[in-house]
Amino acid sequence: MPEKKPVIEGYQKALEKLSGVDINAIVFLLFIILIIILAVLFLNNLSKKLKAKYQYSEFVKYAKEKELSDEQISILWNYSKKMGRDPFLALEFKSPFEKVIDIYIKDNPNFDESLIKDMREKLGFDVVPSFVPITVTKDIDLFQGGRITLEDGRGFNVVLYDKDELYMYWAITDKNVPNLNVGDRVKISFTRKSDGAYIIEGQIEDISKESGTIVLKIPHTFEILRTQRREYPRVDTDIEAVLGKKIKEDDKEIIKWYIGRILDISPSGARFCVNIEEKNTLNLRIGDEIILTFTLEEKDFQLTGNVVNIYEKQKIICYGIKFKEIKESVQKDIFSFVRKEQQKMLSLYKKQS
Repeated sequence: MPEKKPVIEGYQKALEKLSGVDINAIVFLLFIILIIILAVLFLNNLSKKLKAKYQYSEFVKYAKEKELSDEQISILWNYSKKMGRDPFLALEFKSPFEKVIDIYIKDNPNFDESLIKDMREKLGFDVVPSFVPITVTKDIDLFQGGRITLEDGRGFNVVLYDKDELYMYWAITDKNVPNLNVGDRVKISFTRKSDGAYIIEGQIEDISKESGTIVLKIPHTFEILRTQRREYPRVDTDIEAVLGKKIKEDDKEIIKWYIGRILDISPSGARFCVNIEEKNTLNLRIGDEIILTFTLEEKDFQLTGNVVNIYEKQKIICYGIKFKEIKESVQKDIFSFVRKEQQKMLSLYKKQS
């Protein structure tokens, strides 16, 4: 088989070349490669440790600026790391903070509640503005009204009487109280102004009496169902405005103007208010078409709308106006104003806390 001779000859030549290679040189080369790999791994590990040390140093520095104690700093750092989250988020945002605290509480049944309360106040997380959605039932304001519904459909009115790190305490405000038992599953529904409607579920852990009022003890939860009340966010304000209404005078249609103030606004509507004495002068009814003129951030607006609700207070009467045929560019301008005002209010809350 002459065709196999080149293969055999090539194999023999390869063996001859390998026999001439210095084995010590090969071992030395492999040793150098191993040293390089170990050096790269060491430097990479050292870099990670130095980065972590620097991050911790910066975290402590920033937390100290917020006047947190060493113990409080340790809690936020350690439990953020345990959750695999950036510890700085717990200093800046309420939702990550509450989740870190929740893990800490579960790991430490004998936790110091005053320590957590102090931490929450220092970080400005003790108050949630009305326009900011809540993420845990700890955010519900004291004396928030609501309604509890039992599994059999019976319901009654309640108010949040008290709360701590583990439980919320709802006081029943109805005179006729249904038969309740520890262990009953309930739904609690309530509405926050400028935010939305909420539904939470829980189990009654205890039933007590405070000054003759029945109080239900229910655990906190992150499981919250929220329904936004409005299509767009709304912000309280105080802007001078002029409302125009078409009337007939001497067989001619004219626009009569009334000066008032816009007390809240959103990209979809506004609340226009005047002194109660002007109620009869305006003579506005639900469904009436109006023209609203006002200025936001040095931009002039003149929008048409309809009166959708009317409500009176002691000295003023307010008309809920829903804008109609509003341009998208105008909605964006109003939305931008609303967001800026919300950010100002949020910053103010943080400074005051």
